[in-house]
Amino acid sequence: MSDSLLNNKRIVKNTVFLYARMLLILATNLYITRAVLKSLGVVDYGIYNVVAGFVSMFAFLNNSMSIAIQRFFNYERGKNSNDTLNDVYNSAWMIQIIISIITFCLLESLGIWYVNHVMMIPSGRMFATNCVFQFSILSLIIVILQVPYSAVIMANERMNYYAFVGLIDVLLRLSLVIVLPYISFDKLLFYGTLTLGVSIIDIIFYAVYVRKRFCLLHFDLHVGRKLFKPMMSFSMWNLFDMFAYTMKNQGLNVLLNAFFGPVVNAARGIASQIMSAIQSFSSNIIIAFRPQMVESYALGDINRTTSLMYGMSKMSFGFLFLLSLPIMLETDYVLSIWLGESVPVYTSIFTRLVLADLLVCCLNSPLSQVVQAVGDMKKYQLYRSIVVSSVLPFSWLALRFGTSPIFVFVLSLFISIINQPVSLYLLHKIYPYRYKDYLKRVILPCFLFILLSPLLPILFSYYIGHGFIRFLIVSMASVLSTLLFAALLLLSSNERKIAYSFIKNKIGC
Repeated sequence: MSDSLLNNKRIVKNTVFLYARMLLILATNLYITRAVLKSLGVVDYGIYNVVAGFVSMFAFLNNSMSIAIQRFFNYERGKNSNDTLNDVYNSAWMIQIIISIITFCLLESLGIWYVNHVMMIPSGRMFATNCVFQFSILSLIIVILQVPYSAVIMANERMNYYAFVGLIDVLLRLSLVIVLPYISFDKLLFYGTLTLGVSIIDIIFYAVYVRKRFCLLHFDLHVGRKLFKPMMSFSMWNLFDMFAYTMKNQGLNVLLNAFFGPVVNAARGIASQIMSAIQSFSSNIIIAFRPQMVESYALGDINRTTSLMYGMSKMSFGFLFLLSLPIMLETDYVLSIWLGESVPVYTSIFTRLVLADLLVCCLNSPLSQVVQAVGDMKKYQLYRSIVVSSVLPFSWLALRFGTSPIFVFVLSLFISIINQPVSLYLLHKIYPYRYKDYLKRVILPCFLFILLSPLLPILFSYYIGHGFIRFLIVSMASVLSTLLFAALLLLSSNERKIAYSFIKNKIGC
């Protein structure tokens, strides 16, 4: 059996494994969001969402470096340069320590000023808000210092342990929300404190595993400095992209708070919870593909790298649409079952718009993965980031003229659509792929897929009365129709054979 076929099967195996993990996490997170909203109330939930969202704006510093570390690990593995892996590990630690110090200083200065003088916080909740802010800062610092460990695990494709820690995390959070209604003192403070505790437990699990399984990797300040500069350079250019998407996803949250207060933030928070849960599935595909994409480019195998880009694009789009379609068709019913009578205004339309935005953006992620494999980040990230981040000033102007908060989400979707051809043009400048091939193998199949697969569930939705029966039938029709057209339109003949072989082996036929 060829190495390429073995690698493809490993991608399928890792993807299926990660999706099984995500199904459990998704189901649990849906309950967690409802339970937290019910226990905290709309106002406190909105406060937690905007404070945690503001802190997470600074996570783009960490996310950028995380991608850089994984890229350098996989690139050196692709070249079979095992001697330099410890250099990457040590450079990663030095960079993450620097990032954690910078992040802490920024949040403890500018962040405190913003929370106390700009955010719209109800009177009597400032103390709790500031405490939650401090807990969120510490959680972010822990996540930053966790990156070298998780990068080693991802680079070595140890998806089983990655899934295990994810399950531990969600079970701990589930335990937290179960006891939350029985707390007699400030529930917002209690929730913020124990959320920090979960972050501490996560990093302990990662640290113990890496030190036990990869004992050749060890931190030494005097080793690995030669890679410090190229890794920082890679990270800084990638930072533009991270900053742009942070402004889009979290900056809008802050903007909505400034114009409409925490109630609209609660609606935005719920829509974002749904988006984040579904987006995790797309992220899992990228996690499964990324190591082999970087390694194949390091080996000079351009054909396989391009093939992986096309496959990642179609798979991520197909899975996201599979999950998004029934929710977009039955948004009101899903929210009523999930949240009961505590559905904040605008939640339904916000949810539909962020899911549409997510579907457009998922086609952009594989392009970024190729750019990161190449390493020539400058022009691609700079120009694309300008397009993406333009949503913030345009939204501010629109809101200043009195538009509805809905317009902000429509504008975000429009800019995401514009960003796709811009990204394709910039990628073509540094990587040898053909526009015609991309249109034929990605855009056309995805267009036909999104055009044909919703027809049957929309038909059922139109003729069946609102309620559980319609939701069940529409969901089943969505899944069956999406899977059918995905197999016919999104998968090549070789990809269908690999998928069939994997399923046959798993069921023992």
